[in-house]
Amino acid sequence: MHPEDSLPSAVTAEPGGHPGPWPELLRPAPGVPFAGVRSYLDVPYAVVPGFRPLVLDLHLPDDGRSVARPVVVYAHGGGFFTGSKAMGPWRFLLDAGYAVASVSYRLSGECRFPGPVHDVAAAVRWVRANAGTYALDADRVVGFGSSAGGYLIGAVALGADDAWLVGRLGPHADTPCRLAAVIDHCAPNDYLRLDDDAPDDVVEVANAPGSSAARFLGFVPSDHPAETDRARLSRYARPDSPPFLIAHGDADRRVGIAQSRRLHRALREQGAQADLVVLPGAGHIDPAFDAAAAHETTLGFLSGTLGAA
Repeated sequence: MHPEDSLPSAVTAEPGGHPGPWPELLRPAPGVPFAGVRSYLDVPYAVVPGFRPLVLDLHLPDDGRSVARPVVVYAHGGGFFTGSKAMGPWRFLLDAGYAVASVSYRLSGECRFPGPVHDVAAAVRWVRANAGTYALDADRVVGFGSSAGGYLIGAVALGADDAWLVGRLGPHADTPCRLAAVIDHCAPNDYLRLDDDAPDDVVEVANAPGSSAARFLGFVPSDHPAETDRARLSRYARPDSPPFLIAHGDADRRVGIAQSRRLHRALREQGAQADLVVLPGAGHIDPAFDAAAAHETTLGFLSGTLGAA
């Protein structure tokens, strides 16, 4: 039986009591965009009042195994103002037996921090709440993100018990948004120090009107230091933080590598497991992040943290 066969029909009639095709419209239908993978595209995971439904793509290896498999929740990059859930270096995970839920979230032209964190937290809750339907392991949900998406995943992972940071968005507000592990690619960490950590040829100055950071926060970071510090990931590091695999290029001209060094140091000082992989000569969201060596490192981290996929 495929997962969609067991989904209940939430609606049985059109408005006014007339029979209609509403259950079929609400029921996710699988497709096959990748060979050997069953995919459910544009699955709604939460609705913000007055806003379009937030959706994710769920990709399941169609290998005939009936065991509950670990799932990686991926958040794309794009400076918080662009990007798509179709992006990301996650295809290799499907080949290795992991499920992948690639998430859309509200961009900075649609809402400000911490709204996008609430979105990603709601997506994690949806995955955990629906694990039984899709043969997923609710105890082995991993967060993975690139750049802006890495920041959002890190905020969910480190702030899972902070109601202000992760919110209560979505139909599964009482389901924990805890993550078993985190894969962080070149994400920002401390917006007050983005410019301090930037190279001389930085692509964008953070403390300026209209910068990616200013659009995300709703103000120039240095203009409101106390409020900006609430967005600093490293302030939420704690001894029971999930294991982190942090990868960053040492030639990143958008997010200086010192941002990842700060987060790595804060996690280690708290006694949490954290590994920092430096990619020599790599820029921001460089092809090196999607190369065989990076895949091998990631799979080694996941198998060591979660066990075999």
